[in-house]
Amino acid sequence: VTFTAWLDLRNRATQLFGARSTDGGATWSKNVLIYQSPDGHICECCHPSVAVDARGHVYAMWRNWLGGARDMYLARSTDGGLTFQKAEKLGQGTWPLNACPMDGGAIAVDSKGSVVSVWRRAKEVFLARPGQPETRLDEGIDAALALGPDGAYLAWSAGHGLRVKTPAKDQPAMLAEHGAFVHVAGSGPVLAAWETKAGIVIETLR
Repeated sequence: VTFTAWLDLRNRATQLFGARSTDGGATWSKNVLIYQSPDGHICECCHPSVAVDARGHVYAMWRNWLGGARDMYLARSTDGGLTFQKAEKLGQGTWPLNACPMDGGAIAVDSKGSVVSVWRRAKEVFLARPGQPETRLDEGIDAALALGPDGAYLAWSAGHGLRVKTPAKDQPAMLAEHGAFVHVAGSGPVLAAWETKAGIVIETLR
């Protein structure tokens, strides 16, 4: 199953919609409403994230807007994205904010079907799993995540450069002194890519 999700304005309020494909993206299903906030809309600009596990279960994460708080939420589908279960909040803290931070975080599912997420709250970056307290990583924004064979690889932008946390290191380390919009990907070697004034830089994480 391939699944995509997006911020949708068809009902004049930001909702979370998605669609599934079972032929590698050649055709797509009817749009599915994943979540509609009881307050009328979700965060207007923060991108949603999607992960699909080996069983075809779909997980969607987005920044909500409930009671003036811009917290991250997760909804899961056990039927390949046809329907979604009740949304659950990620982490125990909250972020009252009358603005969109334009920072949607990232999500992944490991080989055991366990969901891992990374996201920003205020000026800090957190690692979180559903139903568990969040773990503060560092100050920063625009966090990215990929799962390698040995665990989670995380990267984010900080005021003092790009930072990275790999399974081999107990503490975050400097990835680059300059750059922005870091992304990580890969399941064997995990690669980080980011933007600099000179162009795109790609580096293998260890």
